[in-house]
Amino acid sequence: MAPIYQFELSEEEAEGFKKLGYNPVELNKKENQIAELDTSDWIVVPKKQGNKFLKDSHAFNINPARLAYGPAVEKVGKELGINYKNTAKDSLNRGFIGNNNWYQSMMLPQFLGVKTTNMNEEVDYFHFLYLGSQNKIKVYDVSGKKIDSNLCEKLLMDSIKVQSPWRANYIDADYKVGKKCSEVHSDHTFNKQGKIINYKSEVLDKNTLMEDKQIDVIDFITKNHTPQRLVSKNVPSGNFNFYYPRSDNNSVAGFDASSVRADLYCIRDPSYRDSDLGVRSVKLAED
Repeated sequence: MAPIYQFELSEEEAEGFKKLGYNPVELNKKENQIAELDTSDWIVVPKKQGNKFLKDSHAFNINPARLAYGPAVEKVGKELGINYKNTAKDSLNRGFIGNNNWYQSMMLPQFLGVKTTNMNEEVDYFHFLYLGSQNKIKVYDVSGKKIDSNLCEKLLMDSIKVQSPWRANYIDADYKVGKKCSEVHSDHTFNKQGKIINYKSEVLDKNTLMEDKQIDVIDFITKNHTPQRLVSKNVPSGNFNFYYPRSDNNSVAGFDASSVRADLYCIRDPSYRDSDLGVRSVKLAED
């Protein structure tokens, strides 16, 4: 299904821009950026073809930590009128910003000149870290420094392992479930008043698992996922909880893990907030 867009522009105006080779999201990027985030220690993730990462390619750079408070975040928060601050620490003892709802979490990376991870980027990043932890692939940061296998494992386990402390992050994925088809909306763009002005829509693959299940999380991230990186019906059982998108059309996604459980939620109410619920950011190669 072709991307569906919502604009402050009319649809005719938006289509006119696209025919001229412009993407309306790109037209607004510089205008919407309030501060610049330091991305010098981010991890470089190659392009993926099928189930393999392509050597000497570049898909995106990703923050190996959830967003933390700093001068750039402070500037964004002041202009947007949102109280962004560190409210929790992850399993590597890194502080991160929490206690914001899904909308406020989605807005923060955008106004820092980057974007929130969608499911494709989050799961591909996990897959890449897993291969790095097994010494099957080399992982580097933006500066060219190699990330050793032990750190790759720690970064991955921070998101999917049952361990303390409780830590989580929202994903740029909003699910709409209908009788004829179900969709995921992602890559949202906001104006400074918090209104969604643009998003991409994609029909969920027919092989998407649409029931709650305890799954093998490594099998999910490395093999049994759909083109939208949701859990496939073929995934074997395990101890990682998957909660499928509900039909209330009010379900957004997030990963979370604690000392008692680890989960992929596709049933979050976007108004929900918690001190341990943060956001991860990514920068596409073409940006």
